[in-house]
Amino acid sequence: MNILSILTNFIKNSKKEVNKVSYNFNNLPDGVFTLELDGKIIDVNDKALEMYNATRFNILGRYFSEFVEGGSAILNKAIENNCAICAKAKFEDISENKPKEDKYFEFSASKSPETQKAFVIVRDVTNAHKEQNIINEKYTVAKKIIDGKNDFLIASSGTILSTLVSISGFSRALLDGMGGPLSDKQNKYLNIINSSSKDLNYDLEKLFALFKLESRQTKYNFKVFDLISMIKSIERVYQKDIKDKNLQFSLDYESLYRRDCYLDGEIIEYILRCIMDIFLRFGEMGACSFNIGHPPIEFLKTKDFESKEDVDLDNLNEARIRQITENYALFEAKLQDLVFAPEELENIFDSYYKGQTKRPIGLKATLNLLKQYITDFKGDIWIYSKSGFGTMITFVLPLTPIEEAKKEPQTTLKLNEDALVGLDTLYSETNPNIIQIENELTEKIEKSGEKGEF
Repeated sequence: MNILSILTNFIKNSKKEVNKVSYNFNNLPDGVFTLELDGKIIDVNDKALEMYNATRFNILGRYFSEFVEGGSAILNKAIENNCAICAKAKFEDISENKPKEDKYFEFSASKSPETQKAFVIVRDVTNAHKEQNIINEKYTVAKKIIDGKNDFLIASSGTILSTLVSISGFSRALLDGMGGPLSDKQNKYLNIINSSSKDLNYDLEKLFALFKLESRQTKYNFKVFDLISMIKSIERVYQKDIKDKNLQFSLDYESLYRRDCYLDGEIIEYILRCIMDIFLRFGEMGACSFNIGHPPIEFLKTKDFESKEDVDLDNLNEARIRQITENYALFEAKLQDLVFAPEELENIFDSYYKGQTKRPIGLKATLNLLKQYITDFKGDIWIYSKSGFGTMITFVLPLTPIEEAKKEPQTTLKLNEDALVGLDTLYSETNPNIIQIENELTEKIEKSGEKGEF
């Protein structure tokens, strides 16, 4: 039991058993003030007198606000939030020998309306406060250096990436015969140059995106978009690459019933493309699959989404269960050819963890990008990996703002009429408007892929 609990119990008991309770406050290691509810000091222990270098005559009958910068606001905040607050102590007109340097005390408090009393616990944390200031100064300097480095790299990223694109493009042109016939040795080295430049471009692009995110330069643009149309467009863009690599790939989104999604569409597109890139880069002989649907209610219970929904998930009717589950999208990406060691898996979301296994820096950066984007969108991500099974990347995203999801079902979130057609015709697969939207998305994704842009 801590000191504040002891004092609180004393307050509660003092009214009923005032003659039975006897606790010598002078035995406590911290300073103690007993106050009336208006803040007037009616008692103080020897430790508090020592801390303020004062006598009872200097303290009793005065208001506690005279002893701390911030006055009664500090006391009220400590009581209301049930927490300790560090503040600068005041010694004017209190101590005969005012300390030569500032003193910082930690204040915690409790009150009882029954007895019309309050206790304040005071602890000297001056040395800890000095150390914290030193740490804060070092952090400020380090942050300035890191932010400057990130800003420089982000500003230079376009030039670096475009140079790599030029190298891969020129080497590809030579391989296609632009400069005439090639010897076997020339063909071999050009293939190495082309492959390495593409890999480096991929890795650096992910690193630059991570730097940008860490510098909080990424500005999200939340709006409603058609998630299924986006998935179809990405599927078409990656069909040729998947076929060329002869991957055993399957994409299933038949159980995703809700099309309208209120998130940053460009970031969601980027996340989905990151998953597809992982398949292409690390998929070889094993199967890979990407399933997208709505999580079952049991999944939301297990993964602690109950607190986000702010509802009792155990007592819901079927209509409410469906409404809640369709507020989320569940993404499951499995790749047999990719396996993480237990140590890697434990530190998978530590951006700069250096493990024993040599992995492409782009893979580590990609997983950290996914983690940060999904967390920013109030979702969550998990990675399971085991030899013989492969790796499963599972993440959940809310399709609508959490505040909207708490409402009882009435109508689905309306789509932006300027961007998409109305809900009455949205679900028609042959709708020419939907086909046009999908084509526009496909064209946009293809162009961004050609330019190597995010």
